[in-house]
Amino acid sequence: MDASSRIAAGDLRRHHLGLVLGEVVHGSAISRAGIAAATGLTRSTVSGLTAELLAGGLVRDIGAGPGATSGRPGRRLVPDPAGPVGIALQVEQDGVGGCLVDLAGRAGARRWHRTGIAGSPPQRAARALAPVLRELLLAAAGGDRPAAGIVLAVPGVVAGPWPAATAAVSSPALGWDAVAIGAPVAAEAERLGAGGIALEVRCAAALAAEAEPDAGPAGGTTVHVGGYSEIGVALVRDGRAGGRAATRFGHLTARPGGAACPCGRRGCLVVETRPDVQPDPGRSGRLLGRALAGFAAPIDPDRVVLGGRFAAAGPAFAAAVTAELHRHGIPADRVAPATLGADAALRGAGRAALAPVIADPWAWITGETTP
Repeated sequence: MDASSRIAAGDLRRHHLGLVLGEVVHGSAISRAGIAAATGLTRSTVSGLTAELLAGGLVRDIGAGPGATSGRPGRRLVPDPAGPVGIALQVEQDGVGGCLVDLAGRAGARRWHRTGIAGSPPQRAARALAPVLRELLLAAAGGDRPAAGIVLAVPGVVAGPWPAATAAVSSPALGWDAVAIGAPVAAEAERLGAGGIALEVRCAAALAAEAEPDAGPAGGTTVHVGGYSEIGVALVRDGRAGGRAATRFGHLTARPGGAACPCGRRGCLVVETRPDVQPDPGRSGRLLGRALAGFAAPIDPDRVVLGGRFAAAGPAFAAAVTAELHRHGIPADRVAPATLGADAALRGAGRAALAPVIADPWAWITGETTP
């Protein structure tokens, strides 16, 4: 075997290692045989790869399933609960927060500090995030769990690549126009001793959409609408929103001459669906349904998910949205509230922070970036 063949073989094994971890992470106590069936790899190959993942602290063997008494019952594999965590941070109009998320997608230690962020410069938002980040770093260290990455969820449009050094955030709710929030947050992380941990800035609405546990049928599409400070609509295919959401959707005119919006216009959807501005849930639901139909109806999605502030808006609101969508050809049984609550964006951010580990566990285990 020449040098190029050896490199190719190394690349292939590295790819297969990611396939196996992906099945463990996204499955439910899966056996080696189950992984082999799902990936098309041989059982011996899967056994060798899982041995590497076990030794690397990414996977744990929890034994045979309950009731397995005959033959050689398959031993079940789960993400190691003592493995790496993703650090999720979030900025909203009324505060900042964060949580730890493990490889299984479970949210652990949570922190939330209420403070007025709207109209503040990014440096002040970064200073407000600093104690949250410090507490999460201490929580991770206390459990001897390495932090794989930090993802900051923001309410608005994130232009450019996601790495903190280049991300520019535009959010009328926060009074930000192409603001570079990543640099001051990275500076605070450096001050706290976390400068070596990769930091990204991502759209909160897209992260919340991707975090939903039931994103619809394989190969199907889901339209997810949600958010708090800003409203975003995301198109999710196979559980992925592509990291983006149309947060300018919230600034469509829903009621001409209506309430003033931070963007400078009046009657925008983001303000007209706020309970303090529009206390009638039926009317708010109709406003959202009409705006959403223009986006969703041409797509004919398999599901429409009402997330963020809309998930708990009540049956009258949901019925009004559903009726408007039905008028535009989307059956009522395709519309449902989100499963996750107020921490959906944080859950999505934590999962995004761990995505590089899941995609390339070889690099995490070895500490190298190339084979």
